[in-house]
Amino acid sequence: MKKYAFLLALTASIPLTAACGKPEDPTAQASTSVAAEAGGSTPDGAHIAAGGADRQLMPSPTTAPATLSGRLDCLRETGAAVVIGHRGGPNRDFPENALETFARSRSAGALGMEIDIAESRDGVLFLMHDDDLDRTTTGEGPVADKSWSEIEKLELETYSTVTDFHPPTLDQALAWAVKNNVLVELDKKRSTSFDGIIDAVEANHAENNVFIVTYTDDQAVEVHQRSKDLVITATVGSVAQLDDLIARGVDPKRLVAWTGVERPDPALWTALNARGIESAFGTLGRRGERLDDVYWEDRNGSEYRDLTSAGLEIVVTDYSDRVSRELADLQVRAAACGF
Repeated sequence: MKKYAFLLALTASIPLTAACGKPEDPTAQASTSVAAEAGGSTPDGAHIAAGGADRQLMPSPTTAPATLSGRLDCLRETGAAVVIGHRGGPNRDFPENALETFARSRSAGALGMEIDIAESRDGVLFLMHDDDLDRTTTGEGPVADKSWSEIEKLELETYSTVTDFHPPTLDQALAWAVKNNVLVELDKKRSTSFDGIIDAVEANHAENNVFIVTYTDDQAVEVHQRSKDLVITATVGSVAQLDDLIARGVDPKRLVAWTGVERPDPALWTALNARGIESAFGTLGRRGERLDDVYWEDRNGSEYRDLTSAGLEIVVTDYSDRVSRELADLQVRAAACGF
């Protein structure tokens, strides 16, 4: 029996109104963890985990909804799922947060990309995860100390390769997402602001291609007050927390519930689905500890099928190639919803 099969049964019994600690804003500190390379495996079919709700697949729509909120509703209503590549789905040869990596991951099946947004000394928004340039580029030093003219010349690195690719601007990434109809999850780093990111989204007419990640209830309210048309992800650990967000002005039609990276919670996903809310869950994390590694240790990723059968619509993963293959049929359904 796989190590985490019991977790689905366990978490299904957790009371929905249990207290949930609100996370600190991770943009207050830098991270230097490295995303793992993508790989291949041969899944042996799907099964429903103990405690998970067997969500019925409904017919795909004949016409895809035009708005992102409508397409998200379609995911929930038809039992579809979207796979999002963490930092764009990097591997040995393709670096994180690069347009070339996004195109490769998209061709391998991922319908979405999670990207990180930093700001240069002279105010250019570009894609970079860390506070400094050392780990992912041929440059050195703090991002905020460098001008864009310095940064754009740098070559991007993987953990084993210096590539010919360069850091893209946020404008370039948004234009690519709109042109290729790709969902992009925008993760603000501490060198930039929500205002700048929202301005870029609006300038590129990318409102129906993006989520904006928020880490605290206050941030969720702030982004909704700044632009009520944008979809956000907000941490939702219970129905009570959802009700609190709604009471503070967050529009549930433009909300995706971020439900963490540690323990799947089918009972919560089912309750949120009943309220018309789509859920996202991350199997990403530190190498050797993340659920991605646990789920693939036997080279069988059927646990991802368990997650989606239990009510999850969006999987954010470091193994986007493998998970896209495992959930290929559900992503075909997502494509029919307009993704």
